[in-house]
Amino acid sequence: MQIEDISQLGLDQVIGLAEQMQQAGRTADAVALYGLWVQHSPSSDRHIALFNQGVMQLNAGDVAGAEHAYRESLVHYPGFAQARINLGLLLERKGLYDEAMLEWSQVASAGYLQGATHVDMQTLALNHIGRLQEQLKRYDLAEHALTQSLTLKPQQADAIQHWVHLRSKQCKWPAMQALPGVSVNAMLRGTSPLAMLALHDDPALQLMAAQSFVQRKFNLPTYRLCGAAPYRHERIRIGYLSGDLCTHAVGLLMADVLEAHDRTRFEIYAFDYSIEDGSAYRQRLKQAFDHVVDIRAMDDHAAAQAIANAEIDVLLDLHGLSSGARPGILSMQPAPLQGTYLGFIGTTALPWVQFVVADKFALPEALTPYFSEKPVYVDGSFLPLNHTPTPACSQTRTELGLPEEAFVMACFNNVYKFNAPMFTTWMNILKRVDGAVLWLLDDNDSATRELRKQVAYHGVALDRVVFAKRASHEQYRARMQLADVFLDTTPYNSGSTARDVLDCGLPMVTLSGRTCVSRMAGSLLHSIGLDDLITYNHTDYENLVVDLALDRARLASYRHQLIQGDALRQAAPAKLVRSLEAQLAAMVAQLTQ
Repeated sequence: MQIEDISQLGLDQVIGLAEQMQQAGRTADAVALYGLWVQHSPSSDRHIALFNQGVMQLNAGDVAGAEHAYRESLVHYPGFAQARINLGLLLERKGLYDEAMLEWSQVASAGYLQGATHVDMQTLALNHIGRLQEQLKRYDLAEHALTQSLTLKPQQADAIQHWVHLRSKQCKWPAMQALPGVSVNAMLRGTSPLAMLALHDDPALQLMAAQSFVQRKFNLPTYRLCGAAPYRHERIRIGYLSGDLCTHAVGLLMADVLEAHDRTRFEIYAFDYSIEDGSAYRQRLKQAFDHVVDIRAMDDHAAAQAIANAEIDVLLDLHGLSSGARPGILSMQPAPLQGTYLGFIGTTALPWVQFVVADKFALPEALTPYFSEKPVYVDGSFLPLNHTPTPACSQTRTELGLPEEAFVMACFNNVYKFNAPMFTTWMNILKRVDGAVLWLLDDNDSATRELRKQVAYHGVALDRVVFAKRASHEQYRARMQLADVFLDTTPYNSGSTARDVLDCGLPMVTLSGRTCVSRMAGSLLHSIGLDDLITYNHTDYENLVVDLALDRARLASYRHQLIQGDALRQAAPAKLVRSLEAQLAAMVAQLTQ
Protein backbone atom coordinates (compact mmCIF):
# COMPACT_ATOMS: atom_id res chain seq x y z
CA MET A 1 0.00 0.00 0.00
CA GLN A 2 1.35 3.39 -1.01
CA ILE A 3 1.74 6.24 1.47
CA GLU A 4 -0.81 8.27 -0.49
CA ASP A 5 -3.32 5.48 -0.07
CA ILE A 6 -2.65 5.15 3.63
CA SER A 7 -3.15 8.88 4.20
CA GLN A 8 -6.63 8.63 2.69
CA LEU A 9 -7.78 5.93 5.08
CA GLY A 10 -10.14 6.72 7.92
CA LEU A 11 -9.34 5.69 11.48
CA ASP A 12 -11.86 2.84 11.43
CA GLN A 13 -10.25 1.44 8.28
CA VAL A 14 -6.79 1.63 9.78
CA ILE A 15 -7.95 -0.13 12.94
CA GLY A 16 -9.59 -2.86 10.85
CA LEU A 17 -6.46 -3.45 8.74
CA ALA A 18 -4.23 -3.45 11.81
CA GLU A 19 -6.41 -6.02 13.53
CA GLN A 20 -6.30 -8.26 10.45
CA MET A 21 -2.51 -8.02 10.38
CA GLN A 22 -2.27 -8.82 14.06
CA GLN A 23 -4.54 -11.84 13.73
CA ALA A 24 -2.32 -13.07 10.89
CA GLY A 25 0.73 -12.82 13.15
CA ARG A 26 1.99 -9.63 11.50
CA THR A 27 2.08 -7.42 14.60
CA ALA A 28 5.15 -5.53 13.39
CA ASP A 29 3.34 -4.64 10.15
CA ALA A 30 0.30 -3.48 12.14
CA VAL A 31 2.51 -1.24 14.28
CA ALA A 32 4.18 0.15 11.16
CA LEU A 33 0.77 0.82 9.58
CA TYR A 34 -0.30 2.92 12.57
CA GLY A 35 2.99 4.80 12.44
CA LEU A 36 2.69 5.63 8.75
CA TRP A 37 -0.94 6.70 9.09
CA VAL A 38 -0.14 9.01 11.99
CA GLN A 39 2.79 10.48 10.05
CA HIS A 40 0.88 11.21 6.88
CA SER A 41 -2.81 11.56 7.77
CA PRO A 42 -4.32 14.96 8.55
CA SER A 43 -6.94 13.31 10.79
CA SER A 44 -7.59 14.74 14.25
CA ASP A 45 -7.89 11.15 15.53
CA ARG A 46 -4.18 10.40 15.34
CA HIS A 47 -3.98 10.22 19.17
CA ILE A 48 -6.28 7.19 19.09
CA ALA A 49 -4.12 5.44 16.48
CA LEU A 50 -1.03 6.11 18.59
CA PHE A 51 -2.78 4.73 21.63
CA ASN A 52 -3.73 1.54 19.77
CA GLN A 53 -0.17 1.29 18.48
CA GLY A 54 1.13 1.52 22.05
CA VAL A 55 -1.19 -1.25 23.24
CA MET A 56 0.02 -3.51 20.42
CA GLN A 57 3.65 -2.77 21.16
CA LEU A 58 3.24 -3.43 24.85
CA ASN A 59 1.48 -6.74 24.18
CA ALA A 60 4.40 -7.66 21.92
CA GLY A 61 6.91 -6.86 24.68
CA ASP A 62 8.16 -3.57 23.24
CA VAL A 63 7.93 -1.46 26.40
CA ALA A 64 10.03 1.41 25.08
CA GLY A 65 7.98 1.61 21.88
CA ALA A 66 4.71 1.56 23.83
CA GLU A 67 5.88 4.36 26.12
CA HIS A 68 6.88 6.48 23.12
CA ALA A 69 3.50 5.87 21.46
CA TYR A 70 1.54 6.81 24.61
CA ARG A 71 3.58 10.00 25.04
CA GLU A 72 3.10 10.94 21.38
CA SER A 73 -0.63 10.33 21.75
CA LEU A 74 -0.68 12.83 24.60
CA VAL A 75 1.26 15.36 22.53
CA HIS A 76 -1.55 15.23 19.99
CA TYR A 77 -4.30 15.30 22.66
CA PRO A 78 -3.14 16.06 26.25
CA GLY A 79 -6.63 15.36 27.56
CA PHE A 80 -6.71 11.74 26.37
CA ALA A 81 -7.27 10.10 29.74
CA GLN A 82 -6.91 6.47 28.69
CA ALA A 83 -3.46 7.10 27.21
CA ARG A 84 -2.37 8.83 30.41
CA ILE A 85 -3.71 5.99 32.53
CA ASN A 86 -1.95 3.39 30.39
CA LEU A 87 1.25 5.41 30.51
CA GLY A 88 0.99 5.37 34.28
CA LEU A 89 0.57 1.60 34.28
CA LEU A 90 3.64 1.26 32.07
CA LEU A 91 5.68 3.52 34.36
CA GLU A 92 4.53 1.46 37.34
CA ARG A 93 5.71 -1.66 35.52
CA LYS A 94 9.13 -0.01 35.17
CA GLY A 95 9.25 0.75 38.90
CA LEU A 96 8.75 4.50 38.39
CA TYR A 97 5.97 4.67 40.96
CA ASP A 98 5.86 8.38 41.69
CA GLU A 99 5.93 9.21 37.96
CA ALA A 100 3.06 6.77 37.41
CA MET A 101 0.96 8.40 40.11
CA LEU A 102 1.72 11.84 38.66
CA GLU A 103 0.11 10.76 35.40
CA TRP A 104 -2.94 9.41 37.21
CA SER A 105 -3.17 12.53 39.36
CA GLN A 106 -3.53 14.62 36.23
CA VAL A 107 -6.50 12.52 35.14
CA ALA A 108 -8.02 12.76 38.61
CA SER A 109 -7.64 16.53 38.82
CA ALA A 110 -10.72 18.71 38.56
CA GLY A 111 -11.37 20.07 35.13
CA TYR A 112 -9.08 17.64 33.32
CA LEU A 113 -11.85 15.84 31.50
CA GLN A 114 -15.03 16.74 29.78
CA GLY A 115 -18.04 14.63 28.93
CA ALA A 116 -20.22 11.98 30.48
CA THR A 117 -17.43 9.50 31.15
CA HIS A 118 -15.16 11.86 33.07
CA VAL A 119 -16.23 10.47 36.46
CA ASP A 120 -15.41 6.92 35.41
CA MET A 121 -11.94 7.95 34.25
CA GLN A 122 -11.29 10.01 37.36
CA THR A 123 -12.30 7.21 39.69
CA LEU A 124 -10.21 4.74 37.68
CA ALA A 125 -7.18 7.00 38.08
CA LEU A 126 -7.82 7.51 41.80
CA ASN A 127 -8.26 3.77 42.33
CA HIS A 128 -4.91 3.11 40.65
CA ILE A 129 -3.31 5.68 42.96
CA GLY A 130 -4.93 4.05 45.97
CA ARG A 131 -3.86 0.57 44.87
CA LEU A 132 -0.23 1.54 44.30
CA GLN A 133 0.02 3.65 47.46
CA GLU A 134 -1.31 0.67 49.42
CA GLN A 135 1.35 -1.58 47.86
CA LEU A 136 3.98 0.97 48.91
CA LYS A 137 2.51 0.94 52.45
CA ARG A 138 1.63 4.63 52.20
CA TYR A 139 -1.72 3.80 53.70
CA ASP A 140 -2.80 7.34 54.56
CA LEU A 141 -2.27 8.47 50.97
CA ALA A 142 -4.03 5.36 49.68
CA GLU A 143 -7.01 6.07 51.93
CA HIS A 144 -7.13 9.69 50.75
CA ALA A 145 -7.22 8.61 47.08
CA LEU A 146 -10.00 6.09 47.67
CA THR A 147 -11.98 8.62 49.71
CA GLN A 148 -11.88 10.95 46.70
CA SER A 149 -12.89 8.08 44.42
CA LEU A 150 -15.86 7.09 46.59
CA THR A 151 -16.94 10.72 46.89
CA LEU A 152 -17.16 10.90 43.09
CA LYS A 153 -18.75 7.47 42.68
CA PRO A 154 -20.02 5.90 45.93
CA GLN A 155 -21.17 2.53 44.59
CA GLN A 156 -17.79 0.84 44.12
CA ALA A 157 -17.61 -2.44 46.00
CA ASP A 158 -13.88 -2.97 45.43
CA ALA A 159 -13.00 0.56 46.50
CA ILE A 160 -15.15 0.22 49.64
CA GLN A 161 -13.48 -3.09 50.44
CA HIS A 162 -9.98 -1.61 50.24
CA TRP A 163 -10.96 1.61 52.05
CA VAL A 164 -12.17 -0.32 55.09
CA HIS A 165 -9.11 -2.57 55.20
CA LEU A 166 -6.81 0.44 54.78
CA ARG A 167 -8.29 2.00 57.89
CA SER A 168 -7.77 -1.26 59.79
CA LYS A 169 -4.13 -1.34 58.67
CA GLN A 170 -3.71 2.19 60.05
CA CYS A 171 -5.51 1.42 63.33
CA LYS A 172 -8.11 4.06 62.56
CA TRP A 173 -11.07 3.04 64.69
CA PRO A 174 -13.85 2.50 63.89
CA ALA A 175 -12.66 1.18 60.54
CA MET A 176 -16.16 1.48 59.12
CA GLN A 177 -17.17 5.11 59.05
CA ALA A 178 -19.87 6.48 56.78
CA LEU A 179 -18.91 8.55 53.74
CA PRO A 180 -21.24 10.67 51.59
CA GLY A 181 -23.29 8.13 49.66
CA VAL A 182 -21.68 5.15 51.43
CA SER A 183 -23.40 3.98 54.60
CA VAL A 184 -21.82 1.81 57.27
CA ASN A 185 -24.18 -0.94 56.16
CA ALA A 186 -22.86 -0.68 52.60
CA MET A 187 -19.35 -0.95 53.97
CA LEU A 188 -20.38 -3.99 55.95
CA ARG A 189 -21.71 -5.64 52.78
CA GLY A 190 -18.60 -4.69 50.79
CA THR A 191 -15.98 -5.68 53.34
CA SER A 192 -13.65 -8.48 52.29
CA PRO A 193 -13.84 -11.79 54.15
CA LEU A 194 -10.25 -11.31 55.37
CA ALA A 195 -10.99 -7.88 56.83
CA MET A 196 -14.21 -9.18 58.40
CA LEU A 197 -12.23 -11.80 60.36
CA ALA A 198 -10.63 -8.95 62.29
CA LEU A 199 -13.58 -6.58 62.44
CA HIS A 200 -16.39 -8.64 63.96
CA ASP A 201 -16.65 -11.67 66.22
CA ASP A 202 -19.91 -12.68 64.60
CA PRO A 203 -19.97 -15.91 62.57
CA ALA A 204 -23.07 -14.81 60.67
CA LEU A 205 -21.30 -11.65 59.44
CA GLN A 206 -18.26 -13.65 58.41
CA LEU A 207 -20.44 -16.05 56.42
CA MET A 208 -22.26 -13.11 54.81
CA ALA A 209 -18.97 -11.45 53.86
CA ALA A 210 -17.69 -14.66 52.29
CA GLN A 211 -20.89 -15.28 50.35
CA SER A 212 -21.04 -11.70 49.10
CA PHE A 213 -17.37 -11.77 48.10
CA VAL A 214 -17.68 -15.04 46.21
CA GLN A 215 -20.78 -13.83 44.39
CA ARG A 216 -19.08 -10.55 43.48
CA LYS A 217 -15.63 -11.87 42.58
CA PHE A 218 -15.89 -15.50 41.58
CA ASN A 219 -18.98 -15.97 39.46
CA LEU A 220 -17.27 -18.86 37.73
CA PRO A 221 -18.68 -21.65 35.60
CA THR A 222 -18.60 -24.96 37.40
CA TYR A 223 -17.83 -28.18 35.62
CA ARG A 224 -16.12 -31.43 36.53
CA LEU A 225 -12.75 -32.38 35.11
CA CYS A 226 -12.25 -35.43 37.30
CA GLY A 227 -13.90 -38.66 36.31
CA ALA A 228 -17.05 -39.99 37.93
CA ALA A 229 -15.41 -43.31 38.84
CA PRO A 230 -12.99 -43.49 41.79
CA TYR A 231 -9.34 -43.91 40.92
CA ARG A 232 -8.55 -46.85 43.26
CA HIS A 233 -4.85 -46.08 43.55
CA GLU A 234 -2.56 -48.30 45.56
CA ARG A 235 -1.64 -45.17 47.54
CA ILE A 236 -4.14 -42.35 48.06
CA ARG A 237 -2.98 -39.25 46.22
CA ILE A 238 -3.19 -36.02 48.20
CA GLY A 239 -2.58 -32.78 46.33
CA TYR A 240 -1.77 -29.44 48.01
CA LEU A 241 -2.65 -26.33 46.00
CA SER A 242 -0.71 -23.28 47.17
CA GLY A 243 1.21 -20.15 46.30
CA ASP A 244 2.61 -19.90 49.83
CA LEU A 245 5.09 -22.79 49.94
CA CYS A 246 7.91 -20.48 51.03
CA THR A 247 8.74 -18.33 54.07
CA HIS A 248 5.10 -17.32 54.40
CA ALA A 249 2.91 -17.85 57.47
CA VAL A 250 1.18 -20.82 55.84
CA GLY A 251 4.39 -22.27 54.47
CA LEU A 252 6.03 -22.03 57.89
CA LEU A 253 3.27 -24.20 59.33
CA MET A 254 3.29 -26.81 56.58
CA ALA A 255 6.75 -28.42 56.50
CA ASP A 256 6.19 -30.61 59.53
CA VAL A 257 2.76 -31.65 58.27
CA LEU A 258 4.08 -32.66 54.88
CA GLU A 259 7.04 -34.55 56.31
CA ALA A 260 4.77 -36.47 58.69
CA HIS A 261 2.65 -38.06 55.93
CA ASP A 262 2.78 -41.85 55.79
CA ARG A 263 4.38 -42.50 52.41
CA THR A 264 3.43 -46.18 52.49
CA ARG A 265 -0.25 -45.22 52.25
CA PHE A 266 -0.21 -41.73 50.69
CA GLU A 267 1.45 -40.09 47.69
CA ILE A 268 1.87 -36.35 48.18
CA TYR A 269 1.73 -33.79 45.36
CA ALA A 270 2.30 -30.02 45.31
CA PHE A 271 0.54 -27.91 42.72
CA ASP A 272 2.75 -24.97 43.35
CA TYR A 273 2.65 -21.35 42.28
CA SER A 274 4.86 -19.94 45.06
CA ILE A 275 7.67 -17.46 44.53
CA GLU A 276 11.23 -18.76 44.58
CA ASP A 277 12.47 -16.82 47.59
CA GLY A 278 15.86 -18.56 47.60
CA SER A 279 15.46 -19.74 51.16
CA ALA A 280 16.53 -23.06 52.61
CA TYR A 281 13.01 -23.36 53.96
CA ARG A 282 11.58 -23.19 50.45
CA GLN A 283 13.83 -26.08 49.47
CA ARG A 284 12.77 -28.05 52.54
CA LEU A 285 9.13 -27.63 51.58
CA LYS A 286 9.69 -28.76 48.00
CA GLN A 287 11.61 -31.81 49.18
CA ALA A 288 8.74 -32.79 51.46
CA PHE A 289 6.60 -33.72 48.43
CA ASP A 290 6.79 -36.81 46.27
CA HIS A 291 5.94 -34.66 43.24
CA VAL A 292 6.07 -30.90 42.67
CA VAL A 293 4.08 -29.58 39.71
CA ASP A 294 4.92 -25.96 38.89
CA ILE A 295 1.70 -24.23 37.79
CA ARG A 296 2.96 -20.62 37.94
CA ALA A 297 2.84 -20.17 34.18
CA MET A 298 -0.43 -22.10 33.74
CA ASP A 299 -3.85 -20.50 33.54
CA ASP A 300 -6.58 -21.90 35.77
CA HIS A 301 -7.82 -24.39 33.19
CA ALA A 302 -4.35 -25.75 32.45
CA ALA A 303 -3.59 -26.01 36.18
CA ALA A 304 -6.88 -27.81 36.84
CA GLN A 305 -6.19 -30.15 33.96
CA ALA A 306 -2.75 -30.93 35.42
CA ILE A 307 -4.42 -31.88 38.71
CA ALA A 308 -6.97 -34.05 36.92
CA ASN A 309 -4.23 -35.69 34.85
CA ALA A 310 -2.38 -36.59 38.06
CA GLU A 311 -5.54 -38.36 39.26
CA ILE A 312 -5.52 -36.62 42.62
CA ASP A 313 -7.92 -38.25 45.08
CA VAL A 314 -8.04 -35.37 47.59
CA LEU A 315 -7.10 -31.76 46.82
CA LEU A 316 -6.33 -29.47 49.78
CA ASP A 317 -6.33 -25.76 48.96
CA LEU A 318 -4.10 -23.71 51.29
CA HIS A 319 -5.54 -20.30 50.38
CA GLY A 320 -9.31 -20.21 50.86
CA LEU A 321 -10.25 -16.55 50.32
CA SER A 322 -6.85 -15.13 51.21
CA SER A 323 -4.61 -13.13 48.90
CA GLY A 324 -3.30 -15.24 46.03
CA ALA A 325 -6.24 -17.65 45.96
CA ARG A 326 -7.07 -19.30 42.63
CA PRO A 327 -10.66 -20.48 43.06
CA GLY A 328 -11.00 -20.88 39.31
CA ILE A 329 -8.92 -24.03 39.56
CA LEU A 330 -11.20 -25.51 42.18
CA SER A 331 -14.34 -24.51 40.27
CA MET A 332 -13.41 -27.01 37.54
CA GLN A 333 -13.42 -29.79 40.14
CA PRO A 334 -10.17 -31.44 39.12
CA ALA A 335 -10.37 -33.80 42.14
CA PRO A 336 -13.34 -35.78 43.50
CA LEU A 337 -12.70 -34.46 47.03
CA GLN A 338 -11.71 -30.81 47.61
CA GLY A 339 -11.07 -29.14 50.95
CA THR A 340 -9.56 -26.03 52.53
CA TYR A 341 -6.88 -25.85 55.19
CA LEU A 342 -4.90 -23.14 57.06
CA GLY A 343 -4.85 -20.32 54.51
CA PHE A 344 -8.14 -18.72 55.55
CA ILE A 345 -9.59 -19.34 59.03
CA GLY A 346 -13.21 -18.99 58.08
CA THR A 347 -15.69 -20.34 55.60
CA THR A 348 -14.84 -19.95 51.92
CA ALA A 349 -18.49 -20.16 50.81
CA LEU A 350 -17.13 -21.76 47.62
CA PRO A 351 -19.65 -24.38 46.47
CA TRP A 352 -16.97 -26.66 45.04
CA VAL A 353 -15.07 -26.91 48.36
CA GLN A 354 -16.59 -29.78 50.32
CA PHE A 355 -14.72 -29.81 53.62
CA VAL A 356 -12.54 -27.79 55.99
CA VAL A 357 -9.79 -29.21 58.20
CA ALA A 358 -10.44 -28.11 61.78
CA ASP A 359 -10.53 -29.24 65.38
CA LYS A 360 -13.39 -29.29 67.86
CA PHE A 361 -12.09 -26.39 69.94
CA ALA A 362 -11.59 -24.03 67.01
CA LEU A 363 -14.77 -25.11 65.21
CA PRO A 364 -17.25 -26.48 67.75
CA GLU A 365 -20.55 -27.89 66.57
CA ALA A 366 -22.32 -24.60 67.35
CA LEU A 367 -20.28 -22.85 64.65
CA THR A 368 -20.74 -25.41 61.87
CA PRO A 369 -23.97 -23.80 60.50
CA TYR A 370 -21.82 -20.78 59.57
CA PHE A 371 -19.52 -22.84 57.35
CA SER A 372 -20.49 -24.02 53.89
CA GLU A 373 -17.89 -26.78 54.26
CA LYS A 374 -18.21 -29.96 56.32
CA PRO A 375 -15.64 -30.04 59.15
CA VAL A 376 -13.03 -32.77 59.05
CA TYR A 377 -11.79 -32.94 62.63
CA VAL A 378 -8.20 -33.75 63.54
CA ASP A 379 -6.83 -34.75 66.92
CA GLY A 380 -5.30 -31.96 68.98
CA SER A 381 -5.08 -28.59 67.29
CA PHE A 382 -5.57 -28.11 63.54
CA LEU A 383 -2.54 -25.80 63.75
CA PRO A 384 0.64 -27.90 63.75
CA LEU A 385 2.72 -27.32 66.87
CA ASN A 386 6.27 -28.52 66.69
CA HIS A 387 9.61 -27.74 68.25
CA THR A 388 12.28 -25.81 66.40
CA PRO A 389 15.46 -24.78 68.20
CA THR A 390 15.09 -21.15 69.24
CA PRO A 391 17.96 -18.99 68.03
CA ALA A 392 19.96 -17.12 70.65
CA CYS A 393 19.10 -13.45 70.96
CA SER A 394 22.10 -11.31 70.10
CA GLN A 395 20.49 -8.11 71.39
CA THR A 396 19.67 -6.88 74.87
CA ARG A 397 16.49 -5.24 76.01
CA THR A 398 18.28 -1.91 76.17
CA GLU A 399 19.46 -2.21 72.57
CA LEU A 400 15.86 -2.78 71.50
CA GLY A 401 14.53 0.16 73.52
CA LEU A 402 13.09 -1.92 76.38
CA PRO A 403 13.69 -1.22 80.08
CA GLU A 404 15.85 -4.02 81.48
CA GLU A 405 13.74 -4.57 84.62
CA ALA A 406 10.29 -4.00 83.12
CA PHE A 407 7.47 -6.51 82.79
CA VAL A 408 7.43 -6.78 78.99
CA MET A 409 4.17 -7.67 77.27
CA ALA A 410 4.67 -8.38 73.57
CA CYS A 411 2.26 -8.52 70.66
CA PHE A 412 3.81 -8.94 67.22
CA ASN A 413 0.56 -9.64 65.40
CA ASN A 414 -0.27 -7.65 62.28
CA VAL A 415 -1.71 -4.33 63.36
CA TYR A 416 -4.89 -4.72 61.32
CA LYS A 417 -5.85 -7.29 63.98
CA PHE A 418 -5.88 -4.54 66.63
CA ASN A 419 -9.10 -2.81 67.63
CA ALA A 420 -10.32 -0.28 70.15
CA PRO A 421 -11.63 -2.73 72.83
CA MET A 422 -8.41 -4.76 72.73
CA PHE A 423 -6.20 -1.69 72.90
CA THR A 424 -8.24 -0.27 75.78
CA THR A 425 -7.69 -3.53 77.67
CA TRP A 426 -3.95 -3.28 77.07
CA MET A 427 -3.90 0.31 78.32
CA ASN A 428 -5.83 -0.75 81.44
CA ILE A 429 -3.16 -3.37 82.14
CA LEU A 430 -0.40 -0.75 81.84
CA LYS A 431 -2.25 1.46 84.31
CA ARG A 432 -2.53 -1.42 86.80
CA VAL A 433 1.01 -2.80 86.52
CA ASP A 434 3.72 -0.34 87.50
CA GLY A 435 6.73 -0.39 85.23
CA ALA A 436 5.15 -2.67 82.61
CA VAL A 437 5.68 -1.90 78.93
CA LEU A 438 3.83 -2.98 75.83
CA TRP A 439 6.03 -4.13 72.90
CA LEU A 440 4.38 -3.80 69.50
CA LEU A 441 5.32 -4.10 65.85
CA ASP A 442 6.16 -0.90 64.00
CA ASP A 443 4.25 -2.01 60.95
CA ASN A 444 3.72 1.28 59.13
CA ASP A 445 4.06 4.97 59.89
CA SER A 446 0.32 5.67 59.83
CA ALA A 447 -0.53 2.87 62.27
CA THR A 448 2.29 3.77 64.67
CA ARG A 449 1.18 7.40 64.63
CA GLU A 450 -2.44 6.44 65.35
CA LEU A 451 -1.45 4.04 68.13
CA ARG A 452 0.63 6.73 69.82
CA LYS A 453 -2.42 8.98 69.70
CA GLN A 454 -4.42 6.24 71.40
CA VAL A 455 -1.79 5.83 74.12
CA ALA A 456 -1.97 9.55 74.87
CA TYR A 457 -5.78 9.48 74.77
CA HIS A 458 -5.78 6.79 77.48
CA GLY A 459 -3.48 8.87 79.66
CA VAL A 460 -0.54 6.47 79.45
CA ALA A 461 3.02 7.73 79.08
CA LEU A 462 4.30 7.25 75.52
CA ASP A 463 7.47 5.51 76.70
CA ARG A 464 5.32 2.65 78.10
CA VAL A 465 4.71 1.46 74.52
CA VAL A 466 7.78 0.40 72.52
CA PHE A 467 7.66 -0.25 68.78
CA ALA A 468 9.90 -2.90 67.21
CA LYS A 469 11.02 -2.67 63.62
CA ARG A 470 10.21 -5.63 61.37
CA ALA A 471 12.82 -8.37 61.38
CA SER A 472 13.44 -11.74 59.77
CA HIS A 473 11.55 -14.76 61.04
CA GLU A 474 14.61 -15.99 62.95
CA GLN A 475 15.27 -12.58 64.44
CA TYR A 476 11.77 -12.12 65.77
CA ARG A 477 11.78 -15.64 67.27
CA ALA A 478 15.00 -14.71 69.05
CA ARG A 479 13.51 -11.42 70.29
CA MET A 480 10.60 -13.20 71.92
CA GLN A 481 12.95 -14.46 74.62
CA LEU A 482 13.18 -10.90 75.92
CA ALA A 483 9.42 -10.71 76.63
CA ASP A 484 7.60 -11.99 79.72
CA VAL A 485 4.21 -12.71 78.18
CA PHE A 486 2.57 -12.54 74.76
CA LEU A 487 -0.77 -10.74 74.43
CA ASP A 488 -2.98 -12.22 71.76
CA THR A 489 -5.49 -10.23 69.71
CA THR A 490 -9.18 -10.91 69.25
CA PRO A 491 -11.34 -11.54 67.23
CA TYR A 492 -8.43 -12.37 64.90
CA ASN A 493 -6.09 -14.53 66.97
CA SER A 494 -2.48 -15.36 66.31
CA GLY A 495 -1.94 -18.38 64.07
CA SER A 496 1.59 -19.14 62.96
CA THR A 497 2.76 -16.44 65.37
CA ALA A 498 1.10 -18.30 68.25
CA ARG A 499 2.94 -21.46 67.23
CA ASP A 500 6.25 -19.56 67.30
CA VAL A 501 5.43 -17.90 70.62
CA LEU A 502 4.70 -21.17 72.40
CA ASP A 503 7.60 -22.94 70.74
CA CYS A 504 9.95 -20.26 72.09
CA GLY A 505 8.67 -20.95 75.61
CA LEU A 506 6.79 -17.66 75.94
CA PRO A 507 3.43 -17.88 77.77
CA MET A 508 0.52 -16.42 75.80
CA VAL A 509 -2.83 -15.08 77.00
CA THR A 510 -5.64 -15.31 74.47
CA LEU A 511 -9.33 -14.42 74.31
CA SER A 512 -11.48 -17.02 72.57
CA GLY A 513 -14.69 -15.72 71.04
CA ARG A 514 -17.60 -16.79 68.84
CA THR A 515 -15.73 -17.42 65.56
CA CYS A 516 -13.22 -19.99 64.40
CA VAL A 517 -10.51 -17.38 63.85
CA SER A 518 -11.00 -16.09 67.40
CA ARG A 519 -10.41 -19.59 68.77
CA MET A 520 -7.29 -20.73 66.93
CA ALA A 521 -4.77 -19.62 69.56
CA GLY A 522 -7.03 -21.20 72.18
CA SER A 523 -6.94 -24.36 70.08
CA LEU A 524 -3.16 -24.52 70.48
CA LEU A 525 -3.23 -23.80 74.22
CA HIS A 526 -6.00 -26.36 74.75
CA SER A 527 -4.03 -29.02 72.86
CA ILE A 528 -1.05 -28.71 75.24
CA GLY A 529 -3.05 -28.48 78.47
CA LEU A 530 -2.74 -24.73 79.09
CA ASP A 531 -6.46 -23.96 79.16
CA ASP A 532 -6.05 -21.58 82.09
CA LEU A 533 -4.33 -19.13 79.71
CA ILE A 534 -7.55 -18.98 77.64
CA THR A 535 -10.05 -16.27 78.57
CA TYR A 536 -13.50 -15.54 77.16
CA ASN A 537 -14.04 -11.82 77.84
CA HIS A 538 -11.98 -8.67 78.13
CA THR A 539 -12.30 -8.38 81.91
CA ASP A 540 -10.93 -11.88 82.53
CA TYR A 541 -8.18 -11.28 79.95
CA GLU A 542 -7.10 -8.08 81.71
CA ASN A 543 -7.21 -9.65 85.17
CA LEU A 544 -5.23 -12.71 84.08
CA VAL A 545 -2.41 -10.63 82.58
CA VAL A 546 -2.27 -8.47 85.71
CA ASP A 547 -2.18 -11.60 87.91
CA LEU A 548 0.72 -13.01 85.86
CA ALA A 549 2.60 -9.72 86.16
CA LEU A 550 2.22 -9.79 89.93
CA ASP A 551 2.84 -13.52 90.33
CA ARG A 552 6.13 -14.21 88.60
CA ALA A 553 6.30 -17.74 90.03
CA ARG A 554 3.08 -18.66 88.26
CA LEU A 555 4.36 -17.13 85.04
CA ALA A 556 7.61 -19.05 85.39
CA SER A 557 5.69 -22.30 85.80
CA TYR A 558 4.03 -21.80 82.42
CA ARG A 559 7.36 -21.03 80.80
CA HIS A 560 8.83 -24.17 82.38
CA GLN A 561 5.92 -26.27 81.14
CA LEU A 562 6.38 -24.94 77.61
CA ILE A 563 10.12 -25.49 77.60
CA GLN A 564 9.80 -28.99 79.05
CA GLY A 565 6.99 -29.97 76.69
CA ASP A 566 9.22 -30.68 73.70
CA ALA A 567 8.20 -34.31 73.38
CA LEU A 568 4.54 -33.40 73.24
CA ARG A 569 5.15 -30.70 70.64
CA GLN A 570 7.35 -32.91 68.52
CA ALA A 571 4.59 -35.50 68.42
CA ALA A 572 1.92 -32.96 67.54
CA PRO A 573 2.41 -32.86 63.73
CA ALA A 574 2.38 -36.67 63.51
CA LYS A 575 -0.73 -36.84 65.69
CA LEU A 576 -2.48 -34.26 63.53
CA VAL A 577 -1.47 -35.91 60.26
CA ARG A 578 -2.43 -39.45 61.37
CA SER A 579 -5.93 -38.29 62.25
CA LEU A 580 -6.20 -36.26 59.03
CA GLU A 581 -5.08 -39.24 56.96
CA ALA A 582 -7.65 -41.47 58.65
CA GLN A 583 -10.44 -39.01 57.83
CA LEU A 584 -9.34 -38.56 54.22
CA ALA A 585 -8.94 -42.31 53.71
CA ALA A 586 -12.48 -42.85 54.99
CA MET A 587 -13.82 -40.23 52.57
CA VAL A 588 -11.99 -41.83 49.64
CA ALA A 589 -13.32 -45.25 50.67
CA GLN A 590 -16.86 -43.89 50.56
CA LEU A 591 -16.30 -42.91 46.92
CA THR A 592 -15.53 -46.51 46.02
CA GLN A 593 -18.67 -47.94 47.61
